[in-house]
Amino acid sequence: MNRTGSDRHLTGLLALSAVLLTSTAFSAVLADWRWFPPAAMTAVVVSCTGIATRMKRDSWWSAPLQLAALVFMLTALFGGSGFLGLIPTPATFAELAHLLGDAIEVVRTGIPPVPAETAISCLICLGIGVVTLLVDRIAVTGRAPAVAGLVLLCVFAVPASLADRMLPWWTFLGSAAGFTAMLSAGSGFRLTADSRWSSVRRFSEPVAVTSVACVVALLTGTVFTGVGTQGRLPGSDPDQAAPDTGEIGLRPFTSLRGQLDRDEPVELFRIEGLPRETYLRAMTLSRFDPERGWRLGSLPEGIPARERLPLPPGTKQRSSSPTHRVEIEPVGYRDAWLPVFGVPRRVLGIGDAWRYDPASGMIFTRRTDDTDSYTELAAFPDPSREKLRASSGDSPVDQVYLETSGAGERVRELARRITANAENRFDRAVALNDYFTDPANGFTYDLSTAPASSHDALEDFLFRGKRGYCEQFASAMAVLLREVGIPSRVAVGFTSGRDEGDERVITTEDAHAWVEAHFPGHGWITFDPTPLREGRGSVPPYLAPSRQREEGERSSAPTGEPTTPSATPDSDEEKQDTSRTASEEPGHSGVPVGALLTGGTALLLGTVLTAPAAMRTLRRRRRWSLASSGGIGAAGNAWRELLDESIDRGDVSPPPGETPRRTAERVIESYGVPPEAAEAWHELASAVDRERYGPPGGRETGSRREALHRAVSGLRAVRPLDFRERLLPRSTRVSSTRRRPPARR
Repeated sequence: MNRTGSDRHLTGLLALSAVLLTSTAFSAVLADWRWFPPAAMTAVVVSCTGIATRMKRDSWWSAPLQLAALVFMLTALFGGSGFLGLIPTPATFAELAHLLGDAIEVVRTGIPPVPAETAISCLICLGIGVVTLLVDRIAVTGRAPAVAGLVLLCVFAVPASLADRMLPWWTFLGSAAGFTAMLSAGSGFRLTADSRWSSVRRFSEPVAVTSVACVVALLTGTVFTGVGTQGRLPGSDPDQAAPDTGEIGLRPFTSLRGQLDRDEPVELFRIEGLPRETYLRAMTLSRFDPERGWRLGSLPEGIPARERLPLPPGTKQRSSSPTHRVEIEPVGYRDAWLPVFGVPRRVLGIGDAWRYDPASGMIFTRRTDDTDSYTELAAFPDPSREKLRASSGDSPVDQVYLETSGAGERVRELARRITANAENRFDRAVALNDYFTDPANGFTYDLSTAPASSHDALEDFLFRGKRGYCEQFASAMAVLLREVGIPSRVAVGFTSGRDEGDERVITTEDAHAWVEAHFPGHGWITFDPTPLREGRGSVPPYLAPSRQREEGERSSAPTGEPTTPSATPDSDEEKQDTSRTASEEPGHSGVPVGALLTGGTALLLGTVLTAPAAMRTLRRRRRWSLASSGGIGAAGNAWRELLDESIDRGDVSPPPGETPRRTAERVIESYGVPPEAAEAWHELASAVDRERYGPPGGRETGSRREALHRAVSGLRAVRPLDFRERLLPRSTRVSSTRRRPPARR
């Protein structure tokens, strides 16, 4: 194998390393590392396919084979129905499309970090495979490793734009190290036999420059922007207790599999004015998938959340239900979902971007803004058992809340058997709730689910494992409710936390999922089948025994104390709060988001468009400097710059075996270079020959700046560059030193 082939294979391996090191940035937006082994295998297969095909002289089919290898890997890892496990079939493409669709839904609605489940892993493997193919083609086949850095920059930009915090410093250093190695292979190993010192110098220069740049960037970021902590300017959050507290959001879906990821307890909310213990709802899940659990439905346009909020469908107005004023301070919470208690009637102190969907009961925004303190005017309906038993008729809700596609016959039979003695809708719901909370039925609350024994997670939980946490219990009961004709959904949020003086404090330990069932005239009613530990749950009065219910009614009656004030939506207090201008509200920003997005997009496009010209300018300045300084390599650098000038004007690289003298004659004849410039071309060609083939002690080391200036000026005079050629120099895509005659030693 010749030197050129070895260099290309080395560049290919270093390009693979650069892709893998850059991909570690995704660890900032994913909750675990399950995605990395399949992504690494995919990248290795695609890269090695390119290396193997380039061993043949005619390797035009390298890219198609690499693309085929990517498809085979996706089939083997995620297809499940491929022929011989590798060759995709129409069913395989349908499965992959389904997985990618699920992944896009997670990307659209998920709040990092999200778990690296199968769908997300499939999307990352596809992306990393395509990136590996592009970087390999640009850095190796196109011999432009610097341009390949733009592709790596795009990979790094994806998690950087999704993560709420700055990316870990080690991912930045790893990406920079990978790019430096690839860049060095593309420039430091394609050298003539100028000297050992020249090779070492050219190889070490990009390493040294990149190392210094990385250190300076990290130090600057640490000092001025807090890189690696909150990812924000120091002092912008004075209430932040510790740099590692961070801000936590909710994942917009639950799963019947997996384990609850628990960090050290982090304070999320401080609540004032809550009339009784009840749940803080952030979102509701309406769509059930037997393989992936409950998912968020499609978000509607919604109505402005700052206005008076309508009642949910199927809920009657009750003048006897007071509206309580609840102050909510998100201490360590940031998300696209605004948690609320009870039935929200109005929310004060939020920005214009927040929307409200009465059907789902969710307040959301399509951009993740900082959530400042806000005030909720909420009703807390407390229907009696008798009123709920008397509820009848069809529920005016979407049929999606009754959908049970995919649930097995055993699940239906279980729901019917549990509710066989119930005479009305409410008693059926209570029977299902008691089925999970009664210890005699064998269900156990545990942070780990039982090992899966089949592909149906719902049946695993109901009939075999019977062990799990809130998501398993709530998911199972919601399905059973639908099986007996009761509309249901899974709610995700928090329990009411603990008392701390006049406030209630909610932490990450209070994250919870429960069930809401719809009763005509009363709306969505809470049921919690999870046997929570340490009394963290909240038993609604209509589910408590009669004696406890009487005590609850006495304790929740209006007392006139200032900690539980009530008001109607038209109270003077509300009018005073809503009279504030938009600039005074905590959620309002003085900088238009549209302007930021437009400016950022324009900056990114401008950077991409001007990158080739910037690289050409840097290369030109470096060569002119080396040619002017004299010493070993001055003639070689001047000659390479002269060749790039001709390539920028449409010339081709010197073919194999063509001497510098013959190249000079060809260019002079092709462009009609003036005599003075032609003389400079011949002078530089002779100097290059002497530098390459002359005896070590007799090589010339004088400055070549004047000869280079005359040669380039003559070329520019007869063939000036147009705007497109200046913006996208051809020499950044075609190497002027693609093939060199072997150096004589």
